[in-house]
Amino acid sequence: MILPSPKIAPEPLVFSALVVDTLDAERLLIIDRKTGSKIAHYASFDGINIRILPKEYALGPTLTVIIYDDDNQYNAAITDNVQTMLINMFEFDKSNPQPYESPA
Repeated sequence: MILPSPKIAPEPLVFSALVVDTLDAERLLIIDRKTGSKIAHYASFDGINIRILPKEYALGPTLTVIIYDDDNQYNAAITDNVQTMLINMFEFDKSNPQPYESPA
């Protein structure tokens, strides 16, 4: 006899997501503005760039994001007081992050 396996709803796996729409940017630098420590530094591409971060960055505007253009067409751009959005990893769609409703 084969017993059906029970369906268990997974608990939300909560993180934060930083979504940056870039054009002509080669690198992104994410800094914790309170401590000055580097959170991430990575190559970017034109369009939507998503970085998954710990959930505490969704609690307030604690990040600074710097966008670098390595071929020197444009100056670097900086945005201060950035707050990420709270996400549930089981429901978040990286291919379409904008219409996401946070689990709050």
